[in-house]
Amino acid sequence: MCHSFSLLSSDGQQRRVLRCTCGSLHVLWHALSLSLNHQEFAQLSALLASSDPHGDAPTGRWQRGDWELRRTDHAAQLWCGPAGLTFTPGDFQAFHALIHAVTLPPTPAAPGTAMHLN
Repeated sequence: MCHSFSLLSSDGQQRRVLRCTCGSLHVLWHALSLSLNHQEFAQLSALLASSDPHGDAPTGRWQRGDWELRRTDHAAQLWCGPAGLTFTPGDFQAFHALIHAVTLPPTPAAPGTAMHLN
């Protein structure tokens, strides 16, 4: 169970991204709470980056890892496996900005692998 958090991004009390001392990233969006590992969060961030909320073609379907994003002119649906969340266009822009504001440090090297420092 997670006990101590660092704030990484915030759009008020009900919209936050936190990092736990265990390394998990917690995305809080009103009553929804997602607990993601580094790779899952990176995939979510990359998925959202591939679908610019202000772009000329806001409709479409994108996938990255277990994540899928479906956008129409009137809504955005974010899916992870069988669980989904529907956003209004304005809320999707806010969610996109919340996730995009997080800069992840590099993942720690696995035991037995070399770490390159530049």
